[in-house]
Amino acid sequence: MSLLSSILLLPTASHAAPEASACSGKDCPTADVVQLVEKLKRPLPATTEYTEVRYVQMLGEPLKLRGDLEYKGASELGKRVVWPYEETTTIANGQVQIQRPGKPAKKFSLKRAPALAGFLESFTATLSGDAQRLAKSYTLHSETSGRHWQLQLVPRDPALARHIARVLISGRDTTPLCFEVEETGGDASVLLVADLAGAPLGGAPQREELQQLCAHAP
Repeated sequence: MSLLSSILLLPTASHAAPEASACSGKDCPTADVVQLVEKLKRPLPATTEYTEVRYVQMLGEPLKLRGDLEYKGASELGKRVVWPYEETTTIANGQVQIQRPGKPAKKFSLKRAPALAGFLESFTATLSGDAQRLAKSYTLHSETSGRHWQLQLVPRDPALARHIARVLISGRDTTPLCFEVEETGGDASVLLVADLAGAPLGGAPQREELQQLCAHAP
């Protein structure tokens, strides 16, 4: 099951990824990474439309979702799906609530979903412009080519690394455009936001196609 699909179903993981200690020495982000992440800071609340493509090994073709995201604070995120179904997920105060029209809300602790917690940390820390916070949980590496850049996050904590292989954030100038999550089990998801949220996609977009779009967005 993909990382973001863990939002849709009650996760079975019973442990949470422990917090990593503050960075020191070689574990701290480089000056280039700090400068890049600081430029990505967004005022609160920040809302963006998105298109999400999930690559789940048990499915015959990619799953596409469209909706909007609301970044509300350091550990708060709202995710609304408007197509192909309706659903609202709210993450706040260490709790997750999922609501679908006409159905009882599902509620569970974020501690039960370490992969989801890892994505939340990468997403909110990036939009808060806090490279030091990111470095507590991830080893960071950045690459820049003209106006385009990519920031790679590899989990430091072994518990989180059992779920997430890496998070790759791609963008242009000061705007993040893509969050690509690779899971250790082989599933993956690509979240297109901002200018790429409405990008025309084929019926079954290949992951390599989206990677090229994210890395070279016009």
